[in-house]
Amino acid sequence: MDENSKSKRASNSWEMVMSNFTDDLWTEIFLRLPLESLLRFKSVSKSWFSIISSHRFALSHLAIAPKDDQILIVHHESGEPEEGVDGHFSLYHLDSSRILENLNFPYSQGEYPFEPDYSLLVGSECGIVCVSVCVSKWRAATNNDDLYLWNPATKQSKLIPPYTIPNDTMFGVALGFGFDHIDLDFKVVRVIYGGLLAEVYSSNRNGWRKIKHELINIYGHIEFYVCFHGFLIAMGYYSGIRDMIAFDLNKEVFICDIQLPVGSSYDVKSSIGTHIAEFKDTIAFISYDSIRDNNKIKLWTLDNEACLSGGGVEASWTKVLSLEVGVPFNFVEGLFNNIQFLLFDVSGDRLLYNSNNKLTTEVPSYPPFAPCESLKYTKSLFSLTGFRRIKWAA
Repeated sequence: MDENSKSKRASNSWEMVMSNFTDDLWTEIFLRLPLESLLRFKSVSKSWFSIISSHRFALSHLAIAPKDDQILIVHHESGEPEEGVDGHFSLYHLDSSRILENLNFPYSQGEYPFEPDYSLLVGSECGIVCVSVCVSKWRAATNNDDLYLWNPATKQSKLIPPYTIPNDTMFGVALGFGFDHIDLDFKVVRVIYGGLLAEVYSSNRNGWRKIKHELINIYGHIEFYVCFHGFLIAMGYYSGIRDMIAFDLNKEVFICDIQLPVGSSYDVKSSIGTHIAEFKDTIAFISYDSIRDNNKIKLWTLDNEACLSGGGVEASWTKVLSLEVGVPFNFVEGLFNNIQFLLFDVSGDRLLYNSNNKLTTEVPSYPPFAPCESLKYTKSLFSLTGFRRIKWAA
């Protein structure tokens, strides 16, 4: 038998073996492969494309893939492009204090007939990033801002439809972004300051829906902090008292008036700064007052999640940390790895405080990234209807 015949026979034998593999078996194989390989395998066959492109597979792959919890997506400050401060985004590694990859922007080069004034990092969840891009000086723009859903790992994004509630320049808006694990649906929540109007965008519906709510008693600014177990967590002032607000991403309802930790008025109500983060698989409320409290950070954890669903269940908290940082700082930007607090210090630089070893290190200031625009990030295969490849020059 000549070599060509042997090769053809071997090929036929391999095809016969492959044809006996069920989709379930291929799924088990694919789950153990890296993201980069799977992106290539999507073009092998329609069957493989269907398996790898499904939301269910993307979520399962994300759950078991190796993770580096030191990686953040950061938004750089705007400035002179030739100096590397053009408002772009990048992946940043906390411990090594270095940029892993420049991501440019969530839209293709030349997509706008002008350079947008600024962008805003709204949220990062399951590998999908939501970015707001200011287009107010573009006469053809429907809204003041364009909203993009973006997967930096696959270099794809989509411009979501214009929101239905007009801009309110007097009050402004608050934006939140999260993932509904029940319907496998990415959602953007938009609230006019003062709780006057609210709406939600669903990637499954690819449209906005106005929300009935009880936010009318919320005074002033609402700020979204974290997506936790299907809830977007925010803070606002309710009847003059700072309270927590939860938005149920599946039911699309707000749960208001969730009490924050009951401590001294100095601990919570009169503290200069507050923050909400995820800490050891629960919600953490962080209070700090560097001026009057000797640069301390205090942290409470939520005892259970029942209060997030409403029904009159009161929130209960446990104080678990009281840390003296030892150096002046203005505010807490984030809590990462359940250990590291990212602080913005009085001179405008960043500090990383490790709550385990009580050490504070300075984060390199160049290239600078914008205040409060650094979020946890992990790569994923999620692809949304309407996604298209982002085109940027090398």
